Amino acid sequence: MSRYGSQRAVREQEASKLSISGIDLNGKPFQEESNTIDISETGISFYLKTSVWMDAHLNLEIRSSTLLGPVSSLKAKVVRFGAQEDGRRFIGARFD
Repeated sequence: MSRYGSQRAVREQEASKLSISGIDLNGKPFQEESNTIDISETGISFYLKTSVWMDAHLNLEIRSSTLLGPVSSLKAKVVRFGAQEDGRRFIGARFD
């Protein structure tokens, strides 16, 4: 537990279809399809081909999530980058 009394949210492994849109590193709008890696009540992780800034705000449409339901439209902020795989970068994002 942190000094503020909160624990990290439990993430569930989940491979739901995911549509991501936002603004890329060059300031241009993009939309991309991916799959979730894991998801919690407070955040999500996935791979993204498009390069974005840390703290970028993304629009997400998650389909067929056991946690969030059949279709959920959410906004999320990029809070973590990870290793690249097949030309895609790991993204950790917190729901706004």
